Amino acid sequence: MTFSEFKKIWDSIPVYENGYLKIKWKHPLDLHIGYHTDNSKSFVLMNTGKIGDIPSSFAVSARNIKLTDGTWILEFRLLHESYEDIFLRLCWDMIDFTYESQQPLTDFIMRYKNWQKFLQYMKGDVMSFQRQKGLLGELLYLKEILISMDKEAAVEAWVGPEGSDQDFVFSDTWTEVKSVALSAESVSISSLQQLDQEKDGILEVYFLEKTTPGQNRVALPEVVAQVRRLLRYQERLLDHFDMKLFKYGYREKDELEYKKNYFRLVENRDYVVSSDFPKLTRKKVDIGIESCCYSISLAVLEGHRKR
Repeated sequence: MTFSEFKKIWDSIPVYENGYLKIKWKHPLDLHIGYHTDNSKSFVLMNTGKIGDIPSSFAVSARNIKLTDGTWILEFRLLHESYEDIFLRLCWDMIDFTYESQQPLTDFIMRYKNWQKFLQYMKGDVMSFQRQKGLLGELLYLKEILISMDKEAAVEAWVGPEGSDQDFVFSDTWTEVKSVALSAESVSISSLQQLDQEKDGILEVYFLEKTTPGQNRVALPEVVAQVRRLLRYQERLLDHFDMKLFKYGYREKDELEYKKNYFRLVENRDYVVSSDFPKLTRKKVDIGIESCCYSISLAVLEGHRKR
């Protein structure tokens, strides 16, 4: 089942009948979608047993309810219509994430809790200029590896939108992507964990110059479209990509705004992050320091440059 198919099924249910429809897609959980008595969208797992406290957010209410026959259900209900797209994607993502799970209920709840940090700050606002630029760099890198490796492995490696410390994590290495201005003399590292890995990795730096539309210039929506073209004919994989975009904060309704910012890719550089790379890690700082941001001189990194 793709996200568009899931949405069509929900749209087919009459709003004012307060009815529910069992999802017939092969799945280890007993799933129903429909409308609560107040006509709000509701997603229900039947026969869950007692789970305990499930966190709610400003957009989604979560309740573990005991029915009159003694069975327990888990209900997720949309609280504000303006967040309908978020709610639908949340529901589909939890279904998709667990359809082959060996412990589906446990993984389902884990996936929902993983969404909580996104639900707490998702306001639907246009991304800041810096966030647009950061996403552009990550998509340029994703486009590059989609051409050189298995497409599913490439999309699944993009874990930054899921809250990972690194932007891309592979079986034997990782990559952190940074987008900087042409005149940049340093690169910013946002946490102690960002470059703190046992395995060697890559710091990929894209030098992007803000410019006007023209030849060899790109805006964020254009690169999004390029990646989608690379994933055409693979609907589930395209859905996974769109979900990651969504979690990053990208909304199609804002594309006209994002087309106002065009960039020219001047160059990109790879730096090998090994044990002698200049970085701060948990082992290198005082135990009382909980977090920090720091900058690394690009001139100093020349000795670690791969290309």
